[in-house]
Amino acid sequence: MTSTPPGDGRRRPYAIRLDADGCGTMLGALVWVMGALEIMKDRAHAVGEEEWHEVAERLMPHLERLVGEVGGARTAAGNDPTREAVVEASYTRVREAFEAWIQVAAADTVAMALQHRVETGEGETPAAAE
Repeated sequence: MTSTPPGDGRRRPYAIRLDADGCGTMLGALVWVMGALEIMKDRAHAVGEEEWHEVAERLMPHLERLVGEVGGARTAAGNDPTREAVVEASYTRVREAFEAWIQVAAADTVAMALQHRVETGEGETPAAAE
């Protein structure tokens, strides 16, 4: 991550020191947001709200860059199996929470899509329309 101070054209990186638990949690949180944006895109298509899709498309490259930076820092730290186990355990805790959230969000998305179809008449069959 970098910042550009006022009046100074040089970019200066922010330094974030993460322990193994923080690294795994950060990666999990970033992946959660990326997954949520993908769900938002699906929901946008389901209910005809394409601006949500556009928001996801604008944010995704920034999040992918951050995942790459955290992953690069993780690689640069070297291969320590004990540390990697902590990273993976932290990441797994966040991933499991995200998977539970996906189930809630998916059910909500289906309900909204069905409601949208009913309100717009998209779900009617020719026999039902008579």
